[in-house]
Amino acid sequence: MNRLLIAVGSLLVSLASGVALAQPADAPPAPPAPSAPPATETDTKAQARAHFEKAISLFEEEAWDAALVEFQRSRELYPTRAATKNAALCLRKLHRFDEALDMFETLLKSFPDLPADDRALAEREIKALSSLVGTLGLTGGEAGASVVVDGRVRGTLPSAPVRVPAGTHFVRVTKEGFLPFEVQAEVVGGQSTAVAVTMRALTQGGRLKVTEESGKIVDVVVDGEVVGKTPWAGTLPVGDHVVFLRGEGNIGTQPASAPVRLNQVTPLMLAVEALDAVLRVEPAPASANVAIDGVVVGRGVWEGKLRAGAHKIEVAEEGFLPSSKQVVLTRDKRQVLALPLERDPDSALWRAKNPARFIFELDGAGIFAPLLGGDIVTRCSGSCAKSPGIGFAAIGHAGYQFGSGLGFSVDAGYLMLGKTITGRDLMLQPQGFAPVRSTADDTLKLSGVLLGASAQLHRGERFPLTFRLGVGAMLGTARYQRTGTAQIEDRYNEKVTPPRLIPAHRYSFTSSGTTSPKYLYAAPEVRVGLKLAERLELGIGVQALVLFAISQPKTKGRGIPIDPGALGKMDLMTEEQLTGNTVVLLAPNLGLRYEL
Repeated sequence: MNRLLIAVGSLLVSLASGVALAQPADAPPAPPAPSAPPATETDTKAQARAHFEKAISLFEEEAWDAALVEFQRSRELYPTRAATKNAALCLRKLHRFDEALDMFETLLKSFPDLPADDRALAEREIKALSSLVGTLGLTGGEAGASVVVDGRVRGTLPSAPVRVPAGTHFVRVTKEGFLPFEVQAEVVGGQSTAVAVTMRALTQGGRLKVTEESGKIVDVVVDGEVVGKTPWAGTLPVGDHVVFLRGEGNIGTQPASAPVRLNQVTPLMLAVEALDAVLRVEPAPASANVAIDGVVVGRGVWEGKLRAGAHKIEVAEEGFLPSSKQVVLTRDKRQVLALPLERDPDSALWRAKNPARFIFELDGAGIFAPLLGGDIVTRCSGSCAKSPGIGFAAIGHAGYQFGSGLGFSVDAGYLMLGKTITGRDLMLQPQGFAPVRSTADDTLKLSGVLLGASAQLHRGERFPLTFRLGVGAMLGTARYQRTGTAQIEDRYNEKVTPPRLIPAHRYSFTSSGTTSPKYLYAAPEVRVGLKLAERLELGIGVQALVLFAISQPKTKGRGIPIDPGALGKMDLMTEEQLTGNTVVLLAPNLGLRYEL
């Protein structure tokens, strides 16, 4: 048996040797696969121009975000004056004021031979944007710590002042071995806001080990900061962390949640894939948490690469109602999603920040009467002319507002309104005679005291909105003054003995009177305010005052005497309503509100 095995083995060796001997001893190695020639400057310029032309088409369609991506890509390949200027304009349109300011400054610095028009544009925009951009002055902290503002990496400590648009921003400072520092900072345009960074050493934590499934070496990003390459292991604070991998081009992974436990090792294996879409999420307020497909990716603005297709975006913050939205991302496209949150009126946060309080308001308003009604106005036709009904009003409110913004008040005010009608044809009825035609001019005045109550909803901080509905009664005074002429034809006065002829003549007459009408009113109002101080607010708005007549003002029936000469006086009998059953007034107003 052993001899048989030896024989078989010898045969196999001989066959292998024969195969080897069949090949030439000095056969040259296979030539390497030809490599692509390096791109020439001409090729690079052509690619840059293609991106630029695509960006121009998008710019003309006002697709600012997509145009910006193409202009930026064109600048990366071959920076030009036109691409830089247009990228700055796109950033301006997108309200990314700090980046727009940087880009306009780059335009002036990188292209000193700018045409006069472009230079004037850049200088004008820099001046305007400087008032819309502030800075964050970060002091303290640990050298080398990463600074992230609204989800965007802005360098390391120690840091030069960081430019940001005016408004509220979420600042996060991290470094391995230290607890992260987080703060919400409010920045005023044209000013610097100081942020004192304090970082405590990490004394307790857990270990996180990150690997790529196929063994690829790519960047590991933890909580928005590149911490190393796969495979990676490090100590992190206890809690949930956001991890994703990032390679060259579109290679990477979507965000994943990594729970780190005290004194434990958490293994995390991720598989890279092609991420062909880009999403930018802009929550409001800026401190809101953003979750993508169930993974909380951080606070504030988030931008990153995702796979094309459907994704669920969720935004939540204490004191606000959560919001979610399904988005479908398209390959090779960048999409911006703004998700503002509404305050939760039942949240204890707002009750703490906005305790119940007494409120006092005083408003001054102009009055316009689009619908006054009444016989005098509605019977004005032909050559008759009427002026717009205008006047003024002053209204005060005193009440109580709850922490939710809902409040109630008692209201008191005064209004006055005037209107004139000229050249109106009027049929008058003299006592004992046939009707006569006359021409009259009327002056109407309506004034009164308003007494009522209102309910209101007051929401917002810097620019609060107020919605109010008032109801009550108006105790009015209506005055009218009428002058005119009447043509009396030949007729006999049978009231005298013997009867005498009254010759035809045109007579002048005047009439005036005062009545005391009463109305019920409803007064819806909307206004926007501006906080002048913690408890003082200036507001501008518009109110509709709808009056419903309880008792109608009228002219006198037997109050227009005429004198036909020596034959004695007669009355021309007429009676007309001064206003309609419903009167609509508009009152644009300006007011002050004080919270006690």
